Amino acid sequence: MKRIRYFDLLRCISFCFIIFYHMISQLYFSKLFPLDKILPFYENDNMNIAMLGVAVFFILSGAGLAYSTAENFDIRRFYKKRFIRVLIPFYITSISYFIYKVITTGSFTSFFPPETSAWKIIFTFFGMDEWISQHGIHTFSLGIGEWFLGALLLLYLLFPLLRFLMKKNSRLFFVGSTCIYLLLLFYYPFSTPVHVNLLIKGYDFILGMLLGYTKHTFRPQWAFLSVPLVIFFFVSPFRLGIHYELKVEILAVAFCISFSYLEPLLQKKNLKLLDLLSNYSYEIFLVHHIVIYVLTPASIPYLRGSWSVSILFAAELVFIAFFAFILKWLSGRCIAFLSRRSVNSNVK
Repeated sequence: MKRIRYFDLLRCISFCFIIFYHMISQLYFSKLFPLDKILPFYENDNMNIAMLGVAVFFILSGAGLAYSTAENFDIRRFYKKRFIRVLIPFYITSISYFIYKVITTGSFTSFFPPETSAWKIIFTFFGMDEWISQHGIHTFSLGIGEWFLGALLLLYLLFPLLRFLMKKNSRLFFVGSTCIYLLLLFYYPFSTPVHVNLLIKGYDFILGMLLGYTKHTFRPQWAFLSVPLVIFFFVSPFRLGIHYELKVEILAVAFCISFSYLEPLLQKKNLKLLDLLSNYSYEIFLVHHIVIYVLTPASIPYLRGSWSVSILFAAELVFIAFFAFILKWLSGRCIAFLSRRSVNSNVK
């Protein structure tokens, strides 16, 4: 199956947005800079690069699954492959960070909410602890994978049903999903933040599925709308008077459409760095938070002006790359071992 190069590019850009946001925002949480000094680097009245990165990531997740399963779909193989590839790196990262926390704090439990019941470890086992904690439920979350790993795993569970509905009638599927999304957005009945709601983020995923199902191409005329929209959201001093989440959605869709026109050019280039970053994107996502959380506070005594912050960022990127490589290698070994065990058991 032909690889869609602009999907790889968008995946890299979305994770760069998320990592940059966390690097910048941690300067505020570490009391190094006031919020008004760092806010212009990642947010204006019409957009936030982290929220944009998350929305694009969900769109790409749906698009990649719909595209890769367009012809053949084995539900058992899908679940097995998807959850092993997602959960094994998550387990390795969580166990490693837990050991680090135990060594540095001298305690096994002090970094968890004291009222957390032992049975809630099940949420961690399924990679959903941080997403569950966003709903006011105490878990054993270490922040690995953040809330959107849990949301994404639930969407993976729902994917066979969503795929069936999309295949049945893609237009009705789109219209129905859009109506539900808009109703929820303007008559929101839940106490959880809008941007972490599964139904809201599920709409990103569904748009991505439709993108992958419809062969991921757009008419050239659409560029005259999508590109100016992206520019407007990034640089316009005027605030667009609509729901902020809807602004994120519009920008994310326009962003994806705009980059799709680079596909012919990307297909002609041998972009090894793009392939590398795309292949390691999930591992980078898992480890980047830990590196930033650990290094930024530890660097406070040594930071002397903007140049030292630049050195800190460079050091964090090096450590993120190093630990992502280690995680990819370890995960690959574990997955290969499990695959051999599965083959041997089937043979017997």
